[in-house]
Amino acid sequence: MHKLATKISEKTLEEYAILDAQIKVLNDQKDKLREDIIKDMQNAEETSVASSYGKFTIATVKTWTYSPKVTELEEKFKAQKATEQSTGEATFEEKPSLRFTQTKF
Repeated sequence: MHKLATKISEKTLEEYAILDAQIKVLNDQKDKLREDIIKDMQNAEETSVASSYGKFTIATVKTWTYSPKVTELEEKFKAQKATEQSTGEATFEEKPSLRFTQTKF
């Protein structure tokens, strides 16, 4: 059950919601520009470009794919973690966190 804000500043909540929406839009725009820049640099056979805005460099990132043996060990590890959580053997800390779900218009 959701409560409407009563003692919380409606202005602060509105400002947060607006910023969250703007950040999503800006991140999408940035991702598209990143793809365009990488494509342009690859077409020009450049790995680094200096501009008045800064230096743009294509870096490589490794993505690992593991053998079935490692995948099996990982599953066993996850299962052991879940077991320790359920038995109380593992400990935790609780910290306040804000989850925000944008209203669909």
